[in-house]
Amino acid sequence: MSDQLARQIIDNYVSSTLALRASSAVPAIEAAGNIDAYRIEQSNVFLNWQNAATSLRELPTEYMVRAVIAIEQITA
Repeated sequence: MSDQLARQIIDNYVSSTLALRASSAVPAIEAAGNIDAYRIEQSNVFLNWQNAATSLRELPTEYMVRAVIAIEQITA
């Protein structure tokens, strides 16, 4: 695996995690007007995050340190 591909996988996980957090923070009042669209959006964001997490788990061991550092930065 190339460094560039590993970086893309890590970056994708970080961005999808941030998107998942942001979409979870949407107030129910804003979603009430179009609940079906909101649910579809939530589902898509979750599936993107889940796919990114699966890719992250497949990283070779030598890239795991980078992944852990990236994850620590978003949880701080």
